[in-house]
Amino acid sequence: MVRSFIPLLFTVCALCREFRFPRAHKQNLSSFSFTILVLLLPVFYLSCTSCENPLAGKKPPSRFRIASWNLQAFFDGQETGTEYADYRAKSSWNEIAYKSRLAMLADAMTRWPEPQTKGERPGPDIFALVEVENSTVLQDLRSGPFAPFKYSYSAFAANPASPLGLGILSRFPILSTRSHSLQTASFSTPRPMLEAEIELPGEHLFLFVCHWKSKLGNPSETEAIRRASAELVNRRIHELSLDHPDTPPLVLVAGDLNENVDEYSRQGGSFLTALMPADSSPEAFIEAAATPRAFIKLTGSPADLPAPTTATIPAPVPATAAATANITPAPANPAILYSPWFSASWPGSYAFQGAWETIDHILIGPAFFDNRGWEYASFFVYDQAPFTNDAGYPNSFNPRTGKGLSDHLPILADFYQIRP
Repeated sequence: MVRSFIPLLFTVCALCREFRFPRAHKQNLSSFSFTILVLLLPVFYLSCTSCENPLAGKKPPSRFRIASWNLQAFFDGQETGTEYADYRAKSSWNEIAYKSRLAMLADAMTRWPEPQTKGERPGPDIFALVEVENSTVLQDLRSGPFAPFKYSYSAFAANPASPLGLGILSRFPILSTRSHSLQTASFSTPRPMLEAEIELPGEHLFLFVCHWKSKLGNPSETEAIRRASAELVNRRIHELSLDHPDTPPLVLVAGDLNENVDEYSRQGGSFLTALMPADSSPEAFIEAAATPRAFIKLTGSPADLPAPTTATIPAPVPATAAATANITPAPANPAILYSPWFSASWPGSYAFQGAWETIDHILIGPAFFDNRGWEYASFFVYDQAPFTNDAGYPNSFNPRTGKGLSDHLPILADFYQIRP
């Protein structure tokens, strides 16, 4: 409302300049303009009674929202040989089927919930997307289904010959990106970790988008690969803490980690998991004595988080491990991150054989809890139709019928900015 009256004031002044006064009165032009401005001030003030007085108090805190969503095998209509069987020409998957899926998702996104704050732009400010085939699909998503959200920036990462990759859509500038993988003597992380440095107002956000190894097969055997992915996250968080000793970095880890927030207890404590509870007894970590950083500790209490400025001394890199990216030695201890799942009222974002799971995550670093700058506000799961089916579970996409959206639900987190 305030801005709408500023052009009016300039217009009045411009008319004053254009009016052809007699030469004898040119010297009174300035006083005339000033008089008109004074007369308009009451109107200007009354027009702002329903909005914030810019001269009184501080503006409401800034906010941003991030969403993470596994889109469930979003393949295009071109066959390159790496697609899943259901997404090949012999299974009747083609360009028409792909365009139809884009259109169906676009229709669903028109029913995305409106922001509760008037004037706020629709949709999350940052969207982390999992299971996107390539950068072209990401751009089709940005210009198609996600076009109403007006994302100006994007990033994509995938390992060579990998069927699916990771994407980011953002309203905030993406300053830089890196793709990380971990190679050992016996295996490599099958999917990369996409790191993006994003420019928020006043601070930079370091976002890690991940898609960890699934549990297909024996969970205890695949856990080693998920633990390697957790070690990769630890390495980068440690590097950032060393690079920013005076200004703790804002860190978020988002994506499908294929591991529940309570995975260790679900497995009966029979083996060390990539995500471990921060309050576990010391005996639970005996197995990790040789590689204590190969898991992430999770907490649902900000009081359990370490001071944001804490940076530990690097430990030697195991001789069998080498990172494909240029990453410094890992810390001696794992990162401790906050998980909103511990206090969430939703049972999960993914269902396996009718049982809810919390394998989709937005893990939050300690700098979001230091009572300055950007702070964590809330978390929720979007569990409404058409993202859910009639039974209330995720509305899975069926490539044979062309119906549905995804077997995962979107999860979201809100943050606000404390201004001095």
